[in-house]
Amino acid sequence: MDTRTQGRLTAVRELFRTYSRCLGSASRDRTGVEFPILFSRNTVAPNPIRRIGRLLLWVCVSAVIATGCAPLKPPAHAPLKPSAQVEEMRQRSVTEDPAVRGDFQNDWLVPDAGAGLPHTPPEASEIPEFFELFEHTRTPGLVNADLSPGATHTVSLPVSGPSGLAGSARWIGTVSPLTVTIALDGSTLATGTAYHYGRNRGGSYLRTQTTAGGLATISVTNSSDVTVKVSIVFMATSL
Repeated sequence: MDTRTQGRLTAVRELFRTYSRCLGSASRDRTGVEFPILFSRNTVAPNPIRRIGRLLLWVCVSAVIATGCAPLKPPAHAPLKPSAQVEEMRQRSVTEDPAVRGDFQNDWLVPDAGAGLPHTPPEASEIPEFFELFEHTRTPGLVNADLSPGATHTVSLPVSGPSGLAGSARWIGTVSPLTVTIALDGSTLATGTAYHYGRNRGGSYLRTQTTAGGLATISVTNSSDVTVKVSIVFMATSL
């Protein structure tokens, strides 16, 4: 007898025990479980309500035993539903992304960056606003250079009076900090704060102000032991 059938027979015995307590008379089977006395010769005038209760009880018991002893099978006419189709897909791990691993190309530009994107209409362009914002700012433009260990590259920008100076240097080849300074007529005004990212990239940003005109310069010295690619931006804004 399987576990399901044993459980149902146990439920039937509990039902008999409960019904016996309600009727006040019972007998015991071989296992010691109380069963109600459904028929008694000494009963002169049986209660019709009890007869109905006994009949319903036997119907329930018969149904439980029948379903417990016979295996459940689907009707022959009921078609079996097809099982759902499961498709397994492997999601790419975030550690496989070169940007997450810090594996960047050995160059500043990303090939085909923005390819296929729509062009901005002239009336929505922010370029005129950009020119207005930096109307009083001068820059020699973006300067790229290759620096061997110990080499220095300097970018110069004359200023006619008090000015705000800002500079940025980025490099490829090492995460070690390079020495970046801004000077006016040879006197150092600011030293950059270095940062790094990826496996072999770093940078430095710095800014300061002058109280007079002169020759402003930004210098980058490769203090590492490998050759690096450097990109330098230097700007001066009249105050």
